[in-house]
Amino acid sequence: RKSFNCFKIKNQSLSNLSRVLCAALAPSASPATTDAEKSQTRRLRCCNLCDYKTIRSSDLKRHMRFHTGEEPYECPVCLKSFSQSCNLKDHLRTHTGERPYECSVCLKSFTTSHVLKEHQRIHTGERPYRCPTCPKTFSGRKTLTQHQRIHTGERPYQCPLCPVTFTQKSSLKKHQH
Repeated sequence: RKSFNCFKIKNQSLSNLSRVLCAALAPSASPATTDAEKSQTRRLRCCNLCDYKTIRSSDLKRHMRFHTGEEPYECPVCLKSFSQSCNLKDHLRTHTGERPYECSVCLKSFTTSHVLKEHQRIHTGERPYRCPTCPKTFSGRKTLTQHQRIHTGERPYQCPLCPVTFTQKSSLKKHQH
């Protein structure tokens, strides 16, 4: 059923999807009392593929890109595409060398606040990401994902010139050079 919905969505314009309105609020919600609340309730927009709800059609349009895979923001330097303009803005820093986020402990700088926050866990020792298969914990989601490939055997990075596959993109790049 979901694959049918995804197929259907890919063949519709996102602007039409962003106009989808909820027929009703979640059953647990209390009734709207003020005119402003009633107005917002009438304009609640819902994703027809998951439980996402918003009052802004632009937020629903951006959310729908998660389901469709649409990436309308393209880097003019390397042509990599992104689903959100803020992700393109962050990516452009890899080309300009701009690193505006600095660690107050070791003064190392980063292109995004998210990467800085993950880095700071080195200093604090925080490891909030736990492997569901073994007792290991990690400071970042990406390192947990890479670790889980040990358990799953997944090797998603394949050399375009030979049949060798890798668990990490960096290993593929080393292989290619």
